[in-house]
Amino acid sequence: MNSDLKYLIRLQSIDLSIQELRARIDKFPGISKALDEKLKTAQAGAESARERAKTNQSSRKKLESEIGAIETKISKYRDQMMAVKTNDEYRALQHEIEHAQNAIRKIEDDILNLMMEAETAQTDIKMAEARLKEDQARVNDERKQLEEENKRDLGALDSYLKERKEIQSAVSPDLVSRYERVRKHRGGIGVAAARNEVCEICQVRIRPQVFQEIRKNDQIIACDACQRILYDPENLDHPFEVA
Repeated sequence: MNSDLKYLIRLQSIDLSIQELRARIDKFPGISKALDEKLKTAQAGAESARERAKTNQSSRKKLESEIGAIETKISKYRDQMMAVKTNDEYRALQHEIEHAQNAIRKIEDDILNLMMEAETAQTDIKMAEARLKEDQARVNDERKQLEEENKRDLGALDSYLKERKEIQSAVSPDLVSRYERVRKHRGGIGVAAARNEVCEICQVRIRPQVFQEIRKNDQIIACDACQRILYDPENLDHPFEVA
């Protein structure tokens, strides 16, 4: 088999693998960021639930303080009732006390509603924290797997790049330049298999006599239509070659 053709077949296989690896490696930062965002969403949910509970507690304390202030007023009104000299003054103070007591009852209703909301808030906190814990475990597992895959991809890429350099040094520079030029303008594929008198990539029919020469894999022959270097995948004689 033609040694240059053998190397070019392998070079094409390496380049396709490099292309696939780089595509995955390029996606790594975005996927990693998406994992961070997933965790941030869960963290925000838990923090929001805790903040609602905190606001609820603060509102209840404020209302309880208001009740204390009103009770102080009622106490003063009652002290004043002991010193009044007319019925009108007495009734006026009595009216103020009733008004204040009604205000206390309204505030107590509000506090009761807040207490009921507080129970719901505590349930929400437990659920949000449980969800956060689950998401943290899931994200940690996914990140570990992602980083391991990225490490393997980087290692494989480095290995392919080294092998590619070795192959380039073994093939004539003119032929490598030809391969690179075709590959650049033909979607990353500069070497293609030929089967049943057809180029598998561009699907253009090959002249029978040319196809017979291609089947021997002993010379460099290009497709007349797409200029890709052709070979017969059924006549490979070395495990180094990849169809």
